[in-house]
Amino acid sequence: MKASQTVMITGLFITILLSGCNRNAADMVVDGSVTVNEEAETLTFSGVLTDEALEPDTPFRARFFLQGKTIKNALGTDLIYTDEELKSRKEGEDPNEYKVEKTVEIKKIEEIDKVISEIKDEDKESVTIEIVNDNGRIDDKVLHDIEKE
Repeated sequence: MKASQTVMITGLFITILLSGCNRNAADMVVDGSVTVNEEAETLTFSGVLTDEALEPDTPFRARFFLQGKTIKNALGTDLIYTDEELKSRKEGEDPNEYKVEKTVEIKKIEEIDKVISEIKDEDKESVTIEIVNDNGRIDDKVLHDIEKE
């Protein structure tokens, strides 16, 4: 009886410890959106990031992770990287803000209304901006803001 109580208390303690841990989210994503250009048949993914929570001289990169059959089929991919690797501020400097952006061609333009609807849907996670480096994901944020040009 005493052994089972010890196991139960230990299990509860481990659960409490693990629930207090998160993935060390850095709160780097300040803003993000998707812009539709039907005439050019493109989607532009953009974000505004800050390096305030990062150590100085930390390399990082932004990417957009796409979930859901509709958007992946319309664009022909599920992962969109921005073009450049960034590096956080130097030691002693104030935090910086970075604007990242990537435009991709819509392969199935007839799906665009469904894509727009899914991105706007607060219950779905169609587009997530992720901040990553060699150590893994640093931060992420689901985007629901979409506008037409």
